[in-house]
Formats: sequence, C-alpha cells, structure tokens
Amino acid sequence: MVRKRKKADPFRELTWDDLQEWAGSKIVSRGKRYQRNGHVQGLVRTASGGLIAWVDGTHRYATRVEFEGRTLESTCTCPYWDTCKHAVAVVLEYLDHLKKGVQVPQVDTQDSRVKLLEKFSEDQAWNDDEEYMEDELDSVSVQTTKGAAKSFETFLKQQTKAQLITLIEDMAGRYPVVRETLQDLHDLSRGTVKNMVRAVRKEIHKLSAEPGWRNYWNDEGYTPDYSRVRDRLEVLLVQGHADEVVALGKELLDAGTRQVGMSHDEGETSDEISSCLDVAFRALPKSSLPPAEQMFWAVEAELADEYGLCLGAEGFWKRKHKVADWKILADNLTKRLKDFQWVKGDDSFSRNYRRDRLTDWVIHALENAGRRDEIIPLCKQEAKKTGSYVRLVNYLKKAKRWKEAEEWIHKGIKVTRKKWPGIANTLRTQLREMREKQGDWLSVAAFRAEDFFQEPTLNTFKELQKAAERAEVWPAVRTAAMHYLETGKLPWKNSSWPLPGTELEKAVKRRQMHFPLTETLIDIAIAEKKPDEVIRWYNQRRTSGIGWKWSGFQDDAVAEALADQYPDQAVSIWKRLAEDQIALTKPKAYLVAAGYLRKVHRLLKKMKKEKEWREYLHEIRRVNARKIRLLETLDSLDGRRVIDGL
Repeated sequence: MVRKRKKADPFRELTWDDLQEWAGSKIVSRGKRYQRNGHVQGLVRTASGGLIAWVDGTHRYATRVEFEGRTLESTCTCPYWDTCKHAVAVVLEYLDHLKKGVQVPQVDTQDSRVKLLEKFSEDQAWNDDEEYMEDELDSVSVQTTKGAAKSFETFLKQQTKAQLITLIEDMAGRYPVVRETLQDLHDLSRGTVKNMVRAVRKEIHKLSAEPGWRNYWNDEGYTPDYSRVRDRLEVLLVQGHADEVVALGKELLDAGTRQVGMSHDEGETSDEISSCLDVAFRALPKSSLPPAEQMFWAVEAELADEYGLCLGAEGFWKRKHKVADWKILADNLTKRLKDFQWVKGDDSFSRNYRRDRLTDWVIHALENAGRRDEIIPLCKQEAKKTGSYVRLVNYLKKAKRWKEAEEWIHKGIKVTRKKWPGIANTLRTQLREMREKQGDWLSVAAFRAEDFFQEPTLNTFKELQKAAERAEVWPAVRTAAMHYLETGKLPWKNSSWPLPGTELEKAVKRRQMHFPLTETLIDIAIAEKKPDEVIRWYNQRRTSGIGWKWSGFQDDAVAEALADQYPDQAVSIWKRLAEDQIALTKPKAYLVAAGYLRKVHRLLKKMKKEKEWREYLHEIRRVNARKIRLLETLDSLDGRRVIDGL
C-alpha cells in the first residue's frame, strides 16, 4: 500500500521505495529503461488526476495509472498480469515532465485509448488470447468482427455472378491455398476423394521432412504449418470420409513422431501435429472399424506416441464402450504382450518402459472387462521381467493382501537395490506407509531414522520427530540425533536407542560428511527458535570455514533469527551479505543487496540508530560512486522522492 499523500498531486511525492513496493524492483528497473529510451508517447492527464499514454514495446500499448485512495492502480493492454514496466514508465515520464516544467494536457473524451482501456477492463478473458489482443492493438480499431463480416457480406451481394467468378478465378490464381480449396471441393462434389487424400498425404510427407527449430534469443526459427492438413481432414470428416481420415492419421502419427524427434523447439511442432491428430480421433468412432478395433487403434496410437501427440485420444476414451468390446481388446492386448519384441538398440530402461506401458493398457482393459482376477497374476509375471514391483504391490494392497504385499516388497528391494535404486526406495516407502496404516509407529520412526542418518537435513529431522512423538520415544531419539549431528556417531549399538531395525538392507551408501554438521544444526535451532544455539553453531561454522562461502541463503535466515536478541550480529550479517552482492558489479546483484540493506535499515531504526544507518549508506555511495546502477538502486533506500532523482 502506498501511503496517503497530503499534496494536491500525489504523484509528485512518490519515493523510489513507493514505486518498488508497488511494482517490484525488477519492473521498476525495466520501466526506467523504457522511460529513458523514449518509449512513452502522448502523455495526458485524466479528469480524476490519473495518467494515460501510449507505450511502445513489442506492440504499442495503451496504459493508464491512477491513485485509488492510497493505492496506485494501473491498467495496460500488454499481456502482463500485474503492474507492468509500461505503467512504471508512464509514472516516470510524468514526473520528468513535472521536473522540467512541461505541461501535460487533459485527455480528450474521444481519445481512442480511453475506449481501448475500457474494452480491456470489461473483458476478463483478454489475457488468455494474446493473438486477439495483438490484432486489436495493431489496428487500434473500434470496428467489431461482426461489423466487418457484415460489411464484407454486403460487398459480395452487390457483385454480379460474372464479377464473382472473375474475383474467385483471380484469387485462385494469386493464392495457392484458394486454388487447392476449390480443387478439394470440386473433387468431393464429384464423389471422388482419392485426389484429396493423395494431396493430404503428399503435404504430410513434405511438412514432416524438415525438423522444427527455434532460436528464442533472436526470434528466428521454423515451425511447420499443418493448418492446411488439419482443414482438409476436417472437410473429409464432415463429408463422411472417416475411414480416410483415420488412415491419414496413422501416417501423420508415424511421420510426426520422426519429425518431433528431430526438432529443437518448445513444443510448437508437436502442437501443430497434435491438432491434426485430434481430427483423426474424432473420426475414429465414425469409421467402419468394429468398436473393439477402434479401441485397439487408439491404444496402438498412444503406445507409439512418445511426444504427447495423441491428446485427442482423451475424447475417444470418454465415450462409453461396451464390456464385450473391452474383453476383445483385453484379449488382443494380451496376445500383443505375449508376442512383445524388444526394439533393437533400446537400453534396459527403454525396453522395460515400453513393455510396462503395454502392460498398463492390458490391466486397464481387464478392469473394464470385469476380469480383475487376472490382474495380480499378470503383475507378478511382469514384476519378474521388468522390475515393476511397485505396480504389483499397489494391486496387492488394493486387494488387502497385506502379507503378500510385504513379501513382494522384500523380494523387489533385493532384486532392484543395485540395478534400480529408485524402485527400491519406492518399495521401501510403500512398506513404511503400510506400517503407518497399521499404527506401528515404532517401525515408522525406525524408517524415518534411517532416512535422517542417510540424509541429515531439517526436513528429515522433522519427519523423524513426527513419527517418534507418535511412538512416544522422541526425547531419547532427539538426543541421539543431535549427538550424531555433532559427532557423526550412529546410535544403533547404543543401549539407550529405543527404535527397532527396519529389516531392510541399506540401499545406498552414505555420502561423506564433515562433523559437526553445522548447517543442519543451525536450521534446527532456527526452526526451534533457539537463538543461543543459532549463534553458537553459526560462529562455529565461521571459524571452521566449512560451507562458509556458499551459505548466503541460510545467513539471511540466521540474521532473522538473531534480530531480536542479538541485533548487532544480525546487522553485521546483513551488511556483509549486501556488500558481497555489491562486489559482484551486476544490476541483479544490486537488487538483492537492496533487500538486505532494507533489513539493516529496519533493524537500526528499531534500535534508534538512524544516524548509523545514514552514515553507512553514505559510505556505500562514496566507495561505489562509479556504479551508477547501484546508486539508482540505493535511491529507494533513503526515502528520496522519484522526482528529485530524475
């Protein structure tokens, strides 16, 4: 919230701190550049004392800034959700006008920007359609799409038949897409689709021959335009040629998968292909394929899809399918699984992944076919082949076959602990969760203890605490855990250790650690709000030098924890953190430094040491007098008005 102003013009009294509180330091910095570089045009004042201007960026944006009570509010036609750099630039431009004595005119009631901003304010969905927004801004037109269409329709009705034929022939001659569309309509009107199918197939092969790519630094690249393919598939589907659309969809999936695999962009190419495959999936239930074969086609397509091209399949599977067809599908997929062949060149992970995807579909079909008794035997078979023990255990738990589930967990961990440690860890987690459901909190605490001694962090410490408190053994466990953090001595053989073993062999060797683990000890002391312990371990870490160079984030938390009882130490830490950032000589680092300096100021003010703050800030300015960007950042810390610094 920006504080209330006593002056008639509240903009005049704005400080840099006000602007940063309103927009954030990064946005303020970008707004400064925009204002300096002359991006703000046509600045005017509103009747309520607000500001309106054009701001030139990627496009020309209309921007308004007003004071709503004590708060600055802005509206801008750019695609940004919150207060933007364009709004900041408008404020700075206005203050620059004030400082130079340049008069700012009142806005005209017919100003196009007023109408444009009102339109954007009323339209709650504008920011979900950037393309629509850009069209609006480029034309800056108040003519609606509906009005434009009516005007175009009137023009066509005024033409004679001969004039229309001449117009169409001229368009067909100049624009290939018009000529191709007319040819498609001609072919379909004669009842033949071969030419159109051949043309679509040729275009698919042509478009998919070159990979998509994008260089986002210079906005260069190539994205294949599949809109013509999509439009032709839509025409074929509407005209009742679903079989042809499905067949072309299969060819498109094969060609598109190869193309996306070679492409280097952020999904633009796959989006183009996916939009065409959506049509194929809509055509599938209208095709002449029997329902079970339609389902098999959809499964095959999804199994072949490695890049998320078959999003349209979701609509197909939402349709209601008969149990009899699910049974046929289950039989077909089971046979496919039995005949499964490894792809030459695949590593073990890829082979298992492909087989597991197929198995998941078999299970899905069995569930919908009412043949659930076949699922667990299948899972047992596949666990041995692909290491998919987690899936098996999940189904055993679902069937409440707890003893079997635990047996398979132990088998799975033994098989996977070296080859696939991730699977072993997941199985271990499943066993711990089973103990939680059984209310065996001593066992749960034992699992959490192993986690903590394997990876001693604040998070594993808290999880251990939760379980040990439920088991009513936390005091003894905490003593052992803290002793370990200080000395590195494990408690397993200590007679006072209250937890049982987990009966599981350790899956991963512990990493080498240097004790005491001061960073974890500091984190725990902060969490437990024990500033004496915080400063104890903080000082020890400083003297040891371990982790000292890379502890900026934790040091900030340390200073926060010490601020009430050890304010001088907190100030010292924040000063050092700020000075370290300033020494990097980077604008982004200056912004980080400003955050630490604000904390110094706040605490010194609380300690009634404003003079010390002013002297310290003055010294920073003196030592870094050549760092112009830093000095601009420091303007936000001393309460200076924006207008005084322009």
